Amino acid sequence: MDNDKVLAGIIQDYPDALSDRKRLQALLMDFFPQDRRKRNLLMLVFDDGLVSEMRGLGQMDQMTLHRFVKSIELGYDIRTRSAEAAVTAWAKALGLSMDGNGDQREETQVCVDRQKPSAQKEWTPCESDSLYEFEETSRGLRILKYVDFDEPVVVIPNIIEGKKVIAVGNYAFKGCVGIEKIIISEGIEILGNGAFLNCKGLKEAVLPGSLRGIGSTDATGCPKILGSEIKYEGAFEYSGLESVTVPDSVKYIGENSFAGCGQLKRAVLPDKLREIRENTFRWCKSLREVVFPRELEAVRVSAFEGCGDLQTVDLPEGVTSIEEGAFAGCKKLESIYIPDSVTEIGGGKGTGFLKTFGEPDERHEDFTIRCNMGSYAMQYARTWQIRCMKA
Repeated sequence: MDNDKVLAGIIQDYPDALSDRKRLQALLMDFFPQDRRKRNLLMLVFDDGLVSEMRGLGQMDQMTLHRFVKSIELGYDIRTRSAEAAVTAWAKALGLSMDGNGDQREETQVCVDRQKPSAQKEWTPCESDSLYEFEETSRGLRILKYVDFDEPVVVIPNIIEGKKVIAVGNYAFKGCVGIEKIIISEGIEILGNGAFLNCKGLKEAVLPGSLRGIGSTDATGCPKILGSEIKYEGAFEYSGLESVTVPDSVKYIGENSFAGCGQLKRAVLPDKLREIRENTFRWCKSLREVVFPRELEAVRVSAFEGCGDLQTVDLPEGVTSIEEGAFAGCKKLESIYIPDSVTEIGGGKGTGFLKTFGEPDERHEDFTIRCNMGSYAMQYARTWQIRCMKA
């Protein structure tokens, strides 16, 4: 059965699904049990707010289709054809008439061409005298390697040889230990796996408002979020970053992104980020302050393991899951606020040996879970003999 027909059936038989994300996710699991990629694509369109916007439309014209497709394509580094298929499936399921017939992918490309002049105005062109190896993709250039000397400050350009730079590729700056500050120009949207791995002198990274993803792509541009077999992300792993503010435009921060950043003291995460992924801040031993996303839903396996200087944590309302080892080895952690929305502590796909907050003898002597009476967190604290108190 076509995707749009399945979605149409869900909408008709389960009208509450479009107002309950978990319900929709469960239904997609039921109807597409073997196709994780398809489920994730359809959920991306929903999570991006596009389904809600579609419900207020009477038809899907080409400009709107193009805008929706670009939102998914650029926001999550999804290939154009896949993004368009998911958006179109939702549009048809909601009964929207499609403006125009024929090959819509071709029509979308025409829209891209027409939009180029205005798109260029969104950022100021910046070229650089530094040397780069690069490759051309369908949407712009991807920097493959920085081949110049390690200057204290490096500005990564958004224009090379007159062509737009869209991404900093995998391991492009790996081992550039002499760089102290990176300024990533507006217009760049993706930082690849290990882009700044082992840049031990890198204390500051200025991230642009155009940035959509940190990590998540392999050489073919297929994101891990769709179920590919990428094992490693780690864009800034083992760098010397002291503070990082991730812009609100970022919707994906990959596993290990800041792992081993021993000098990192403060991290500000974007409000719309839904997951702090596996090992994201693992072994950031100096990390003291984390500004959590307002829309956070899950703290994954070992996300903050070994963050020895963390003292207090206040998780936002809406978090549902804190996975195995998420705060293990946080020996100075005195208290954590766990909201009523949390219904799982200690799950995930870890080794099964790490407790969420570490072994009792590894915790702060006064470690306390702050929560509300009757909550899941209170039950968890009692089960594991952890001190709890009213939030």
